[in-house]
Amino acid sequence: MTTDQLPPRAEWYDNFMSGLTKKSKYMPYFIALGVVGVTELGFNVWQRRQQPDLEEQSKKRLQGWIDQAKTTAAAAAQSGASPRVAVVTGGNAGLGLHTSKALVEAGYRVIIACRSVKKGAEAVQSIEEQTGIKGMASVMALDLSSFESIKAFTVEFKLLGHGLDLLVNNAGLMDIPFTLTADGFESQFGVNHLGHYKLTLELLPLLHNSHHGHGRIVILSSAAMYPSQGIPYPQLRSKPGYSRLGSYSHSKLANMLFVKALNRRLSAAGSQVTVNAAHPGTCRTDLFSNNPIANLPKGPAKGMFRSAEVGAMGAVYLSLAPELEGVSGEYFFDQIVRMPSANALDEEQQELLWAKSVEYTGIDFKL
Repeated sequence: MTTDQLPPRAEWYDNFMSGLTKKSKYMPYFIALGVVGVTELGFNVWQRRQQPDLEEQSKKRLQGWIDQAKTTAAAAAQSGASPRVAVVTGGNAGLGLHTSKALVEAGYRVIIACRSVKKGAEAVQSIEEQTGIKGMASVMALDLSSFESIKAFTVEFKLLGHGLDLLVNNAGLMDIPFTLTADGFESQFGVNHLGHYKLTLELLPLLHNSHHGHGRIVILSSAAMYPSQGIPYPQLRSKPGYSRLGSYSHSKLANMLFVKALNRRLSAAGSQVTVNAAHPGTCRTDLFSNNPIANLPKGPAKGMFRSAEVGAMGAVYLSLAPELEGVSGEYFFDQIVRMPSANALDEEQQELLWAKSVEYTGIDFKL
């Protein structure tokens, strides 16, 4: 992909975000995350002014990735190979639905993993109606707030015998009142990180033994990681000191710490599985249902929020782009490698998260 095909990039955005961890050290999280949000919305408006046909050009790039993957899939099918298989968590709505649709169009067999089988079935029907492709999307029950549900999902999935080529960790919670998962952890951290950690480690041997070469793991992270000053492990099981936005920030830092720690283990083991993180940008999705700006009529908020389709492009790019073969451990925004927060690059914090995740979930790295 040539740089002139990419969305406009702003150095001011990169410089501001990379310095935000230090700047927000003494800010309450609701202010620090507010700064992130305003910066993201401002970046969206700036991009649209720089490239008025951004949505149209984005859709052309998306279709290009899909067409390229379809050609590869068709050639593989002629030689008798089965379709590539992808699992997309939360693939029934928002970014996940658009990601699932794009992967089906690209020739993947997609398993939508979500809590509500009914909503998942509706998503499958929607994908089939929009694409005209039947039988390539299906739904399986998965509740990321329950280790028991995650284990049941992985056991059932392995029995299908499909193998696995791509895992997209898309599902998430944001800005919710304090609740605990079935296993006693604060829900945003429990779902956004711990649930996906356990799911990934359970499925990792299948990805390592992908029938189509290199397995890929795509994790939806966020610029919300920048304000986090580190994960407050003693507070993960109790309400005192809980911050709705602070917890979300910590969970997004955990996503990036996980990418770095997992990549190091994959590399040391000689595995060809890659793991990367994508920031979708600030999009008008259900994740922002508690955000007052997102709930403004589309007229006043026009240009501030990305569409879910454009937001999903980050995950689709990391899933399909052939030029990313072998690229691992990176943080992407708008198909460009960006600098994550200083805390995300701290190897000591990466290894502490790993040790705590093993302790909490009972599963460690094994191919």
